[in-house]
Amino acid sequence: MKEEGAVGVKIKWLINENNGAPTFLMRQFTLDAGGHTPFHTHDWEHEVYVLDGAGVVKYEEKEENIAPGDAILIPPNKKHQFRASSDKQLKFLCMVPK
Repeated sequence: MKEEGAVGVKIKWLINENNGAPTFLMRQFTLDAGGHTPFHTHDWEHEVYVLDGAGVVKYEEKEENIAPGDAILIPPNKKHQFRASSDKQLKFLCMVPK
């Protein structure tokens, strides 16, 4: 991920327009130990499912620990950031509208 504010983030597209997805897209994020996404906002919601590792999802008003099996809804226009908080990678699926 080359977006400003991202550190140690890789994105793998699992389902997208190339697969014929009409409505939603699915990505797998891998954050290196200590890595994080930008602290950002956007106009669409996304749903996240944690696969492996430990981390934190940061909002303007709070932070929540996340672990494998957790499902997180990020509403539209809510500022957020994902951070790996252990000595291993954090992996999660992220679904967004097309």
